Amino acid sequence: MSSARVSAALDAALTSAGVTHAVATAGNLFNASFRASAPRDYAEAQAQESYRYAPFFHSLREQGVALPPSVFEAWFLTAAHGEEELQQIEAALPAAAAAAAAARP
Repeated sequence: MSSARVSAALDAALTSAGVTHAVATAGNLFNASFRASAPRDYAEAQAQESYRYAPFFHSLREQGVALPPSVFEAWFLTAAHGEEELQQIEAALPAAAAAAAAARP
């Protein structure tokens, strides 16, 4: 499943960059939270280091990868995402993770 592949690459990139995060998955949906564990409620979602998302988001967008505009939204992939798109996402993640790591509140 392509979402498992991308969520694993997302997890690996953020881990490699030293960014505290949790990746939650449900079928073809996934999300990265900038906290040590996936949030279980609204208060925990708000308590994450959400300031890391904007530079992460913009880095991916600059590399041609479209993703949800908010850290509070889920990502999803469809059958339209082929091998070329998956490789593009995987190649873009390390720079985006580095941007998230460099972010300051």
